[in-house]
Amino acid sequence: MSATTGGFLDDLFVDASARGSGAAQALIAAIAAEGRARGWSVIRWITARDNARARKVYDAVAAETAWVTYDLKL
Repeated sequence: MSATTGGFLDDLFVDASARGSGAAQALIAAIAAEGRARGWSVIRWITARDNARARKVYDAVAAETAWVTYDLKL
């Protein structure tokens, strides 16, 4: 077993006026470049299952995982 360092993208928001312009892809490319510079092995993020527009972008640049996300409300 070994461990690696990765990043977690908590939220990616593109203003409605910039959607469809490639802004999301540019933001993802920028965080990927930062991650490579820091030696990260992976960047992870989540989105809603019904967020079709975002998922189209994400499906083009990353692989969907089989992980399920949980929240423990405090």
